[in-house]
Amino acid sequence: MLDLFREGATRLSFASGQTVKQIFVGFHTGECAGTMKIQVTPHFSVSDRLLFQ
Repeated sequence: MLDLFREGATRLSFASGQTVKQIFVGFHTGECAGTMKIQVTPHFSVSDRLLFQ
């Protein structure tokens, strides 16, 4: 189970290849910006980057 909360989402995109399916969420909240990558197949994984501007 995974529960995530992020404010300030500015972009939602999807990528689908033959073997990999991914969801990308870009966000911007005042001083910080980042990207969350959710890989759905072949293995579920979540990668989250947060950077100060």
